[in-house]
Amino acid sequence: MTTLASRSGVSSADLRRAVEVDGELSDKEIESIAAQLAVPTEAFFIDESPPLLQTIDFRTANPHVGKFEQGTLSAIAFVERISGALASLNLGTNIASSLAQIESSYTDAEAIKLAELWRERWGFTSDDQLDAINANAIYVNLREFIEGLGVIVIHRSFGTDEAAGIYTHFAGGPHAITINATGSSKARKLFTLAHEFCHVLIRAEGASNPSILTNRVEKFCNKFAAYFLAPDTVINRAINIYQYPRSADHDVIRRFAARLGISQEALVRRLVEVGSLTADDYAKWRSKFNGVTPPGDTTDNQNGGNVDPLQTKRTIYGSLLLSLLGQARAQGQLDDLDIYRLSGLKRKYQDQLFKIE
Repeated sequence: MTTLASRSGVSSADLRRAVEVDGELSDKEIESIAAQLAVPTEAFFIDESPPLLQTIDFRTANPHVGKFEQGTLSAIAFVERISGALASLNLGTNIASSLAQIESSYTDAEAIKLAELWRERWGFTSDDQLDAINANAIYVNLREFIEGLGVIVIHRSFGTDEAAGIYTHFAGGPHAITINATGSSKARKLFTLAHEFCHVLIRAEGASNPSILTNRVEKFCNKFAAYFLAPDTVINRAINIYQYPRSADHDVIRRFAARLGISQEALVRRLVEVGSLTADDYAKWRSKFNGVTPPGDTTDNQNGGNVDPLQTKRTIYGSLLLSLLGQARAQGQLDDLDIYRLSGLKRKYQDQLFKIE
């Protein structure tokens, strides 16, 4: 209550009266509270509680439904809105049988074995990875693979780095991964995508930040992501090809990570595991950044230029969600205005993305 009062500008006393003794709030106060909770104002005036996602905060030692900043709440609300609509239309509910929930004790050995299994299913070889132009090429391939399994992958700018990604499954609706596009390079998004994919496999719904490891679920998903994206064969071949000097120097790590298309954090952990660096090397390297994302993993250092708005929309919404929305419009289940209200996608882009004449 105190936190909501502080964020909304409505006093704790007025909030308490409104909740406990039917006290009245002004329209402006109601709108402010709704904005901070990232829910429509109508949610306060219905008899039954609306179906909302209970988002677990996996940054904590004992994961529980957490308090998030408004940008993160807005991202969660966006997924709720999309997922609820698709569930009501019975769209996006089918996932591949291979995505049956994994039961795990969250050991390192289980994470590594699971990573090996899914790397093989992905079919992305060591040669593919070493020949990739950059992290974006690997990311696009992995995203396509995951969406092909029936999992929606969305990009949203949270405006905060408190969470890197969120995995949600709305009752009767689609499984969805939301990637935070704020202050994140493609290599970091790639690691987050692999990390959240592990959350899908073990059905651990919630918000994560792979840089914050305080519980066994996050450690398990990070171990999976590291071995999934950088198996021993890739690391050892890359060391030989690029003549890696076995150094934890930041610039050396940054350049080597860029060559492999993975985050610096993932690379250093894997270099320790294959014996090229020591645990002390990792600790010293990590201490340089005081718990923040290493420079080079926050942006892709790309210069401005001509931006293709259609490609931008494809990146934001993903091919699976666009396909489902296009299907709903083609079948008359949703019209262009419905889709705009749900997703913010304007009709002129819908027509081109859905190939509507």
